[in-house]
Amino acid sequence: MNVGPGGKQPKMRNTVFNGRVQLMNFPDDFPEESLHGKPKGMRQILHERQLLRPGLKGFCKNKDSLDNQCCMQHILENQPDFLAQKCMIQEVIESKGHKVIFYPKFHCELNYIEMYWGAAKRYTRQHCDYTWKGLQKTAPHALDSVPLSHIRKYAQKSANFMECYRKGLTGVQADYVLKKYKSHRAVPDFIFENIDELVK
Repeated sequence: MNVGPGGKQPKMRNTVFNGRVQLMNFPDDFPEESLHGKPKGMRQILHERQLLRPGLKGFCKNKDSLDNQCCMQHILENQPDFLAQKCMIQEVIESKGHKVIFYPKFHCELNYIEMYWGAAKRYTRQHCDYTWKGLQKTAPHALDSVPLSHIRKYAQKSANFMECYRKGLTGVQADYVLKKYKSHRAVPDFIFENIDELVK
């Protein structure tokens, strides 16, 4: 969101604040014609919530700030309705009666499709002539080149990483354990007892 109204910012959906619907965009009958249908911006939203105070900056540039009152951005992103807002794709999927489970960010080892993509890309690099037509021809073959047995191994590797994390291991420790113990069934329990001594 921008500080001011309009401009290059997305049109957000209306929200509920203190039991009342708050419009996130100016209505079409707003007195100032140039703002009809435009996004309100953070200053207007905070003003309507009576949270705007003099001298408040739009952005404090401190992403790790523990002070949630330091700037407009931190005040808004810590509002209960903003914190509870689900993304649109999650709302659509859940409205059809399904569950949505997101993988943790920056943990591609937990999603075995990443290993599948890696194998497919490796095949593509080895068999592509680096032209657009060559890529279009090679890509479908690359996706079919990964055997089902390999895909199952990728899934097991992801499951083993999950098991390590559930038992409290860090990423470095989990990586060490899975390289040392390559059992297709499970990581042995005894490894968790002296992991700190093994990983140095």
